[in-house]
Amino acid sequence: MQTEPTRDTGEAEVESDTYLVDQVLEQRKKDPGEAISQDLPMSDQLAALRAEIGRLAESISLIAEEATAIVARAPARLRSEAERQFHKRPLISLLAIGILSFHLTHALFGSSRRMR
Repeated sequence: MQTEPTRDTGEAEVESDTYLVDQVLEQRKKDPGEAISQDLPMSDQLAALRAEIGRLAESISLIAEEATAIVARAPARLRSEAERQFHKRPLISLLAIGILSFHLTHALFGSSRRMR
């Protein structure tokens, strides 16, 4: 069973932008009929939401950079894995290359006239 960690709303967290967003969301959960929280002015709510959007944009850009790096490393990793397997089992690798070559040649050029 997973439980949510308890949050201690100290002075440092009250000053952060995410605290304001959390406060607005909690107020909307308590009173869903009310569109805007009366506790915080609109400018504070907008500032908190802008800060949250900035933080999310930064997280998305970091995730995109990491995904790009993983994709860029994939061909080299696949090549080294293939080389390792070739050196580990050379006869099976040669047999696999022969079978793949036969099927590729057959797919490109079709059946030979002698086989008909």
